[in-house]
Amino acid sequence: SSGINAEWPLRPGDKKFWWLKVRALAQTRNWPELEKFARSKKSPIGYSPFVMACIENNNKAEAMRYIERVSKEEQVEFYIDLNMPEKAAEIAKSAKSIDLLDNVLNAIGSQNTVLTETINSFKSGL
Repeated sequence: SSGINAEWPLRPGDKKFWWLKVRALAQTRNWPELEKFARSKKSPIGYSPFVMACIENNNKAEAMRYIERVSKEEQVEFYIDLNMPEKAAEIAKSAKSIDLLDNVLNAIGSQNTVLTETINSFKSGL
């Protein structure tokens, strides 16, 4: 019979399959299928790959759909990547993490004095 035997020994593992499918759906910009896949069952690879694939394929709005499903540490990094330092600072503050607040400070450099002052006041309040 034609088709691939489900017991074929070279079948990719669950995690690898999820990675490949997430990347393929994002690269082909098939956002509805990516969302459907994310909801199909609990992801064995977490949701960071979904966020990363959306960012890599220039879809900020789609990345936002999955960002709440990752750790606060990852959220801070992703919001920095998405050029949303205010949101990154807000998440870092809610995590009560001086390290995460410092990550945001390092990312914005000296160009955003208002946000720098806000973050420093967050830090002094922790």
